[in-house]
Amino acid sequence: MSTTDTTASASFSLEGPEPILDDAESRLVGEANPLVFQAVRVSHGALRSYGSRNDYDTDPIEDSFAGVEVDRSGGELTVTWCWDHEAAVFFNNGTSDHTIHGDPVLAFRFDESEYPYLAEMFPDGTAFLPEVNVSGLPQSRFVQAGLEWLRQEVG
Repeated sequence: MSTTDTTASASFSLEGPEPILDDAESRLVGEANPLVFQAVRVSHGALRSYGSRNDYDTDPIEDSFAGVEVDRSGGELTVTWCWDHEAAVFFNNGTSDHTIHGDPVLAFRFDESEYPYLAEMFPDGTAFLPEVNVSGLPQSRFVQAGLEWLRQEVG
């Protein structure tokens, strides 16, 4: 499992003779209902469960699934898959409490019943603020959930 500033990704590698790699590639990505796509479904299930527990909309992250890449060279097979939504890495790894700074301001819609103090300042339901302090996100580990499922299946 790796992350960059903009993606959350998983990678599964194995080494061996060509016939073993042929069979592994077939099972991982080549068959109907391949193991990697089952692992992605496990990840998406973990992500949806996380979103439900924390009242987060995780659909954009799930929708950002960028597909699977297969690399085979030098007696090694590597299968990599990722989600390229800018928040995927934060939902996966979590964050600490932090401040988000506008450029130059942040604009967001809010429910007036949940934020009556904002409704007084912004009666149309859209707030414009130079910065906001936000609570950190708990980690979901949705990427690892799928990767661990896959490791159990092939182990």
